[in-house]
Amino acid sequence: MKWTPELRGEAPPLMLVELDPQAVIDGERFDDTYLAQDVVPAGAMREFCPACRKGQLQLVLRQDNVRVAHLFCFHCTRCFGALLEDGTPALCE
Repeated sequence: MKWTPELRGEAPPLMLVELDPQAVIDGERFDDTYLAQDVVPAGAMREFCPACRKGQLQLVLRQDNVRVAHLFCFHCTRCFGALLEDGTPALCE
């Protein structure tokens, strides 16, 4: 049986919590930004940034210099954690 969006049902809503970039990724603070190297997003999510409301959030999985999987806005460069309605993390730790 092929799984289609109709068979999967509605995706649960996510609560987004802003994270300190220093807590999730290895990098350096430079002026008002935090710079990191070689961070490759896995793809775009359905959610838009709650801070700037312009950027579609990108999923960033754990990598060499990424300590915690998170959602990232390329527009305003903020990091977010995703929680399900009951407070459990939506992304693998």
